[in-house]
Amino acid sequence: MKAYDLIQILWVEDDHKVTETYPLKAESFDLELVPYPCWDDAKAALESDYDRWSAIILDAKCKHHRESKDSAVVFLREALKDISVLSEKNGHIIPWYVLTGGDESEVSDSINDERMQWDKDWTDSENKKYYSKNVDNEKLFRRIRYHAYKSPRIQIQEMYRHVFEAVAECGIDDNGYNALEDLLVPIHFPKDIKDRDYNDKFEKARTVLEYIFRSMSLHGILPDWGKQVNLQWSSCLLSGLSATRRDEKGNEQVIIECKKQIVPPVFRLLLKEITKIIPAFCHSDNKEEKEIKKEEYLRDVDGSTFLLKSFAFQICDFILWYRNYLKENSDTKLNAGNWDVKDFKAAKIRSL
Repeated sequence: MKAYDLIQILWVEDDHKVTETYPLKAESFDLELVPYPCWDDAKAALESDYDRWSAIILDAKCKHHRESKDSAVVFLREALKDISVLSEKNGHIIPWYVLTGGDESEVSDSINDERMQWDKDWTDSENKKYYSKNVDNEKLFRRIRYHAYKSPRIQIQEMYRHVFEAVAECGIDDNGYNALEDLLVPIHFPKDIKDRDYNDKFEKARTVLEYIFRSMSLHGILPDWGKQVNLQWSSCLLSGLSATRRDEKGNEQVIIECKKQIVPPVFRLLLKEITKIIPAFCHSDNKEEKEIKKEEYLRDVDGSTFLLKSFAFQICDFILWYRNYLKENSDTKLNAGNWDVKDFKAAKIRSL
């Protein structure tokens, strides 16, 4: 895609007075408004170079075809339908906004709720679905610039919509939500990050796991670890294994007894590896870690990012499984009956 100095905005507007004055103002917000007089022309521009555009502005009372009459109902119906189809075809959505001089009765009923994905706070604060010319145009330019800079996250939220819905339904903290985005965005938008920098994000994977396990604690599936989540013991308890440690004599001591395996066999294997590798890879190699050495591994695979990316995808599946499990196992007391603390001091958990 061609590099542009300004953020590219596809603008459907047929009023020459407006197209002559608004672009200059938009430039002060780092936006280049590229006007098209009807939806046919704008659609052709989208189809020929979809990735050029960071946003779409629609003047509601515009034309569907060049020879059409201005009609907000027809224009918005056809434009929004085509935008939805093109976003599906291209794998990501371009945020769109309605900027119009028309009154609410002409516009609002024709604007669908897809825009709530990126513009909900505007509707919540202003109680309208559109932006008014001369009154809201600068506000719109500011919001477009803001959304353009964070648009990869919007697109990731759409691509992984079911995963992020599961995050919300399970009550996983926003810190876990944001860390998961940090892992997924570079996979699909790799140009802005070097492989070396992405491989420094193992801490993000650990953060997601910690907040998943904290959520499970709230539902009784795991003990409440407090601030310091024990990843390996969490993995054991989910996998049907008791949390143990060696005493001074080298004998195995049960700290938390597990009475039931929660996760299916695939996750039992995956969690064992993930909770062993990720913490080790969050730090530089040290003498204490005999087996797992991050620098050595990355050197052997030419600095590949595939291991962390694979963990990101595995965590997504884990979240989807968790949501479905929680739907069938919502009783906190029953969930907590699957494990039994034998040594509270050694377990370092909050009181039940």
